Amino acid sequence: MPSVIPSVLTDYPNKDRFPFYLVKKVNNKVPPHRHDFLELGLVVEGRGSEMVNGTLHALEPGTITFLLPYQIHELQAAKDSQLLLYVCNFDMGLLLNAPYREFGQCLLREDEGETAPFVQLHPEQFREMLGLFDRMQTEYNRNERWKPLVLTSMLFEILALFDRIRCRQNQSAAAGRSPNDSAIWEIIHYIHQHYREPLTLAELAKLFHFSVPNLSMLLKRHLGTSFIEFIHELRIRQACSLLQSSHMAITDIALEVGFRSFASFSRVFNHQKGVSPSVYRKKWSERPQADL
Repeated sequence: MPSVIPSVLTDYPNKDRFPFYLVKKVNNKVPPHRHDFLELGLVVEGRGSEMVNGTLHALEPGTITFLLPYQIHELQAAKDSQLLLYVCNFDMGLLLNAPYREFGQCLLREDEGETAPFVQLHPEQFREMLGLFDRMQTEYNRNERWKPLVLTSMLFEILALFDRIRCRQNQSAAAGRSPNDSAIWEIIHYIHQHYREPLTLAELAKLFHFSVPNLSMLLKRHLGTSFIEFIHELRIRQACSLLQSSHMAITDIALEVGFRSFASFSRVFNHQKGVSPSVYRKKWSERPQADL
């Protein structure tokens, strides 16, 4: 795994209206990155390779990859080849809310070194999966009544088929998964929803029936960072959004995103962004397209 953790990608089209994004595109080189949403990718044409948390696997027609939040990944097309992929991004809440919670918990379990994030489909499986993605893209491009409901049902049909195939290929991993692996994603989702509140690791551990050391270790393993750093990352990310899109006073923004004092907000902001909140806002207003 890289020594420097890549920044988190948090946005994708249509996220606010419906927590779902589907695109069929050529993706020949994607540098290391991570994000707070789930990603499902199917290779349609071309060959290459993908690195997920330091482990390399081949990409070819019929490779389907299911990426969990905060996994560091990158991909590269082979020489003289173009990778055409279906890429579907969606919010973790779709898997953790009723009525799909039990299914979501199963999908989000992972056994380090045992359950691969990808499968290579056999030709008949590939034809079936590609047909499902094609149908989903047709629905995605429509503006019909009940579109979110139909897309959600299609997405879960694809995820169920993926999990069936993956479990057949590795029955021992499917049987030996630890319940901690799914619980940790519920905790991360809870943090996403409540990071503006004065959360502590001890309170989370008590709420989800973990010991503090065990929860700290699991968060570090899944997020690549400590609980405090993760909370700060979420708060500063929201602060940047407010600095870019609103005229709120910076002191009000500090309180809005969960900091108890402006001093601590300013210190953490400077540490993460390299500039003060006021300088960040000024630079953003002068260069609205800049990636600050």
